[in-house]
Amino acid sequence: MLLVRHWPGPVKTFSRKTLLIFFLPFLFFLSGCASSPMIAPQINSLVVAQQYDYALHQMRHNKESYGPQNELLYQLDYGMVLHLAGEYQNSVVELEKAKKIYDQLYTVSVTNQASTWLINDNKAPYRGEDFERVTINIIQALNFAVLGDFEKALVEARDVDWRLKLINQQYKEDQQNVYRQDAFARLLMGIMYEAEGSLSDLNDAYISYAKAVEAYSDGYYDVPIPLVLKENILAAAEVMGREEFDLYHEEFGDVPFISLKERAKKAEVYVIHHQGLSPVKHPVKIPIPLPNGFITQLAFPAYHQRTYEPKAGKFEATAVDSGINRFVKTEQATAIDRIAIQSLNSRKLRVIAKAALRSGAKHMAARALEAQIEEGAGETTGNAFRYVSNLYNIVSEQPDLRSWQTLPAEIRIARLILDPGEYKISFNGVFLGNLHLSAGEKRFVVVRTNL
Repeated sequence: MLLVRHWPGPVKTFSRKTLLIFFLPFLFFLSGCASSPMIAPQINSLVVAQQYDYALHQMRHNKESYGPQNELLYQLDYGMVLHLAGEYQNSVVELEKAKKIYDQLYTVSVTNQASTWLINDNKAPYRGEDFERVTINIIQALNFAVLGDFEKALVEARDVDWRLKLINQQYKEDQQNVYRQDAFARLLMGIMYEAEGSLSDLNDAYISYAKAVEAYSDGYYDVPIPLVLKENILAAAEVMGREEFDLYHEEFGDVPFISLKERAKKAEVYVIHHQGLSPVKHPVKIPIPLPNGFITQLAFPAYHQRTYEPKAGKFEATAVDSGINRFVKTEQATAIDRIAIQSLNSRKLRVIAKAALRSGAKHMAARALEAQIEEGAGETTGNAFRYVSNLYNIVSEQPDLRSWQTLPAEIRIARLILDPGEYKISFNGVFLGNLHLSAGEKRFVVVRTNL
């Protein structure tokens, strides 16, 4: 037996078992706390400063700083920083690893997750948001597009539709995500089909463009239909036939476009403009008083937009031989920040329900333990335990604030149609390099601005 003095009552005697029961919440708390990756804020800051090489150096030498529960988050950040650094092939490799981790985590049994569920979601491996899994495909499509592998880019863009359907199938009809189709992915599909060049591919390009127009028109996160899409669907519809052309000419008749036949004699340069900073999660906590003096709380995450000024970027191409300068300004093509916020909001009921069940389970366990402690050590010790359990319930119930923060807030797009030849290209006045363009060629350039 152990002698323990409890203030303000007399000396009580109780067993090691009772002591273990008394301190069990602390043991769970100490074993259950898993903070966000220590190095992630530093990597995010380096991305904001566009210090991609140094960010990659830090990630390669400090992978363990992400922690064992954040393997997916590491791969997402690593793949995205490689993409921004222009290491597109390496980005492909790392994001493929992220896909595999994501898919493996969704096959983990409920039994293996039970112990982590009882404390809080931070102890479990980060499984990613649904939209983040889809965004992997979009970044991969851009990687392959820059590398000139349009066939693989098309596969990635097509997988977006399939992935969104697969994700929503796991939820009840009234609890599915609002994110069910991606207009930007459909636009990319159209461009990739068009690059293949056969009549069948052009038909598929037209269908993809038409679905993209429909998605944007239906209010795709308040993103207007990009000029590139209007030009491309008019050119594709012209090949499809009079009925198809009249349909879109009536809608976009004031938009000048170059026919596919004429474009085959020229080169196209698409600029993909990552702009702004993805939203971050912040905690929402609601204390809840319960009978008999117990207190618990609901805790769940909500996205908070980071401030940036949406603005068109200026992409320029100057012919080396003639000095003729052409430029175009980027337009918003997708709003990752709004997709993230609305996706999380659409699953808020699921998140709150899970938090409520967890809080209820902790409360029931605490009531049972208090009864045992009072029986073995008296009412005073039982009251002390109630105080401790209330503190534990509040402190341990922490929302999962992890997210893929190296993403931009939005992706913008623009396109220049140029005569074949050598060009000096720049973005917002910053020289990017030289491009040698051939007739019928499609090239992709990726840039990023933050503010």
